[in-house]
Amino acid sequence: MLKRFVLAGAALAWMAGAAEARLQLSIGVGASTFTCFDGQLSCDVSGGANNLLTIDQTVGGAFVQLTLAQSSFGRLNTLQLSSSNIEDTLGIPITVTLLASDTGFTAPASFINNSGSLTFNANVGAPNSTLSFFADVNDAQGANPNNTPGALLESVSGHAFTDPDSFSGSRFAAFDASNPFSMTEGASLALRSGGSVTGFNQAMESGVPEPGAWAMIALGFGFMSLFGMRRARSARLAI
Repeated sequence: MLKRFVLAGAALAWMAGAAEARLQLSIGVGASTFTCFDGQLSCDVSGGANNLLTIDQTVGGAFVQLTLAQSSFGRLNTLQLSSSNIEDTLGIPITVTLLASDTGFTAPASFINNSGSLTFNANVGAPNSTLSFFADVNDAQGANPNNTPGALLESVSGHAFTDPDSFSGSRFAAFDASNPFSMTEGASLALRSGGSVTGFNQAMESGVPEPGAWAMIALGFGFMSLFGMRRARSARLAI
């Protein structure tokens, strides 16, 4: 009987470990890719759960000074990705891809608020950069290293018209999940030689609004549709 209990306990522990959320980060330039998951001693210097911090990574000619990915779970689930400085040091134009993903976000969810912002420096003439937001009802792991599972909820693109230049935006997207789900954020940053991105940030927040909150959300949609945001310097998130 004791042996049976031990085996059952081991099986439950294995199942819990298999289902455990895993915050993951991927940075890529061409064929060069850097990946790190939460708690990986060789790359994550944060030391805290659901808090992945990398410092001074050079990937395919891109110098990524500091990158932070964070996640939280509960009535409001959050996924955040930020970087202090991403610079093209290769001497030719490059595209830097960043992805952050986690699984096991708490259900139910009926919306996800997506937001992003960045500043271009010495990057006039580079093509569009794009920020994208994904969510998956099947709870698949993204960013391993280039996976973006589930539905594309939003994407926003922009490029520098002046030096410096920036864009930002925020929007609610409908997303229905009755079971644990995953969220993935992605950025494709086009940089000219010597160009850089600072103040980069992407965030996702899911939840179920109170009935009265739907009116505020609808009002926010109305204001965003009426006023919009300045092109490139302040671009509204749109599919």
